[in-house]
Amino acid sequence: MNKLFKQQTTIITIVLILACIASCSNFKKNQAFKKEQKIEWINFEWYGDSISGQYFDKLAIYLPFSIEGIPHKFKSQFDLGAKSTMVYENSIKPYLKKYSNATLKLDTINTEASLKGENITIIKNVDFKLDTVLFKNQKLEYLKGFGNVLTSDSIETKTVKHIGTIGPNIFQEKYLIIDFPNERIAILDSLNNNYKKRTRFVNIKLEKGRIKVPVNINGISRYFMFDTGSSIFPLSVSKEDVKLISKTVPANDTLKISSWGEYYDIHGYKINSTISIGGLKLETKDMNVYDSKKEFKEFFEQEEIMGIMGNSFFLDKEIIIDYKNQKFGIVN
Repeated sequence: MNKLFKQQTTIITIVLILACIASCSNFKKNQAFKKEQKIEWINFEWYGDSISGQYFDKLAIYLPFSIEGIPHKFKSQFDLGAKSTMVYENSIKPYLKKYSNATLKLDTINTEASLKGENITIIKNVDFKLDTVLFKNQKLEYLKGFGNVLTSDSIETKTVKHIGTIGPNIFQEKYLIIDFPNERIAILDSLNNNYKKRTRFVNIKLEKGRIKVPVNINGISRYFMFDTGSSIFPLSVSKEDVKLISKTVPANDTLKISSWGEYYDIHGYKINSTISIGGLKLETKDMNVYDSKKEFKEFFEQEEIMGIMGNSFFLDKEIIIDYKNQKFGIVN
């Protein structure tokens, strides 16, 4: 009887252990399921304009933007080539003056950042939204002398004002999805299995927030900085490196463009090389590689990149920038 009791006790113990294991397994599965973050999409809009007599309907990407304490809707350019997220003094100043509570967090002696050797003022501990998605306790650079000059009267109009730039600092240690066909982005803490299975990733370099992607040109891998602020240029390189991508001369396009208030001419040459990322061949039909002004060559050399890659290759695709694991992915 005693022996039978022990056997029954042993069986019960085993059953309980197995049940516990199964329960723990299910718990983990449920937790994993719960951890699949709901995607909150941030819609964007394309900005179009004419350059040198040509109209470009996808010249820049604007994100809906709003700031705590200021009851107005704004828009800011989505620019991964910028160093950080910022507002422009000329555009935001009348709003800060009217809504004085927003100026209390203006740090006028901050020396954390600089532009062209000058200290940049920082607005600290700001809550802001991109579309409906909230970002808490952020820092905004206050870029002096930039932006369209707005008056106290103009801020009362219903026009949504362009007041700044959304840079890569808010995406660090996150997954950034850019869904070009549906004109939206998402910022995630984790990536769901569906995206993992469908995405072809390559390792990248992340330095000072800049994304450096290995691009294969005729069988040779070169790093390019991916820049959403260079929307209309598939590739931009030094004048000397144009010949490595295009064998077509003379230039078939000339544009006068501006960069942070400076205007200069660039020239486009038909791409007739094979371009791929992670083994995926990119469509280059009717696309140009553009030369850059001399100062950019020095920048390319310092950053150890061949040039800058814009959005043009990806307009019919979703891409993922994995800031956590330093990867760039194209979704199938």
